[in-house]
Amino acid sequence: MSVQLKMRICFVVVIFVLLLGALRQTAAADGKMTGDYSKLSGIIIPGFASTQLRAWSFLDCPYSPLDFNPLDLVWLDTTKLLSAVNCWLKCVLLDPYNQTDHPECKSRPDSGLSAITELDPGYITGPLSSVWKDWIKWCIEFGIEPNAIIAVPYDWRLSPSKLEERDLYFHKLKLTFETALKLRGGPSIVFAHSLGNNVFRYFLEWLKLEIAPKHYIQWLDEHIHAYFAVASPFLGATETVKAALSGATFGLPVSEGTARLMFNSFGSSLWMMPFSNILNYSGWPTNIVNIEFPIRGCDAYPSVTDQEAIAPTKEVISQ
Repeated sequence: MSVQLKMRICFVVVIFVLLLGALRQTAAADGKMTGDYSKLSGIIIPGFASTQLRAWSFLDCPYSPLDFNPLDLVWLDTTKLLSAVNCWLKCVLLDPYNQTDHPECKSRPDSGLSAITELDPGYITGPLSSVWKDWIKWCIEFGIEPNAIIAVPYDWRLSPSKLEERDLYFHKLKLTFETALKLRGGPSIVFAHSLGNNVFRYFLEWLKLEIAPKHYIQWLDEHIHAYFAVASPFLGATETVKAALSGATFGLPVSEGTARLMFNSFGSSLWMMPFSNILNYSGWPTNIVNIEFPIRGCDAYPSVTDQEAIAPTKEVISQ
């Protein structure tokens, strides 16, 4: 089943829950469920590469008329990607060791629903990069109130610990649930997609350490009504292995080597690696052959399929 079809199915379910608020259920003597579903909110946690990133630096791009200025779209601006890929990479890549920004350019996630609707707005690029736009349009057609749908974008390049350390993301997410409860008068429906499911599960574990244990279940009951997981990599994703070893372009006009360089600089890439469903057993062999590719700055790579264009790469193999 495709991700788009899963999103459509879950959308129908969410719409029924949110819109049947007009049919208020009153308390019954036989102890049936009670509540006013019109007070529910929908909180969207987007997936990997599903949030716009904007520049927070001035960056001059040589040999290109297009430069980066604060608030310029970085992810995803295909025009600058095509015209100045090495310059664009400086704004996207992170240091693989400490997850810091490039010295010349830094990017931060956009906010609000507009950050997750289309990654590259435009007459041609908009429909090709649409993520949540149709879903939000359906909500409007069904009469969902503007304050009933809340997006919580995040920097999908970072590991969970860095999300909290740099952006206080999980503190902000907790405040979002509490604000929605105060604003609407009811709990929220969590709609998480792809990596957003790992983010939400990490949030639940983080919450255990943030509030008193005896209040944990009470907080969940008051603030979360339901949780819908779409395309959730609970046991990891096999595509992650391909992206880490040979590069996965996901339709971007870049080579596999450039995609690999970019993907391996993100701390979130390890968050999606496959693992065993057996607790405390990774499923990976204990004798691992480690192949290290030296990082050659931020320059784009040629395609790995074009072996003649690639210089011999030094490999360090250890047992």
